[in-house]
Parts: sequence; C-alpha cells; structure tokens
Amino acid sequence: MGGHAQQGSDKGAAFIGLIGGAVLIGAILYGIVIWTNGQFAGHEEKKAAAAFSVSPVVG
Repeated sequence: MGGHAQQGSDKGAAFIGLIGGAVLIGAILYGIVIWTNGQFAGHEEKKAAAAFSVSPVVG
C-alpha cells in the first residue's frame, strides 16, 4: 500500500547517539567545573591572609 520498504531498526544508532551525547555533555560540564575552580583558586589564600582569629579568653 505505502511506497516505503521495510527497514531495520534504528535502535543501535539511537543508543550510540544517546551515549555519545551524554559523554559530550559530561565533558563540557567537567570542563566548566575545572575552569571555574581555576578562576577561584587564589581566593582562599587571600581570604585566609586577611582573616584574623579571635579566641575566647580562658582563665
């Protein structure tokens, strides 16, 4: 009736695309985390140098 011939399943290609897309998104997110951590790497040292501690007087 229709002009289309019976074709095989596309499940394999869909699964590869799903896994490949997930790996790509994971790599992008990992890169963003590494880049962000690099941007804030020196902030803790500056904060620790500027901070002072107050201890309670015991006695």
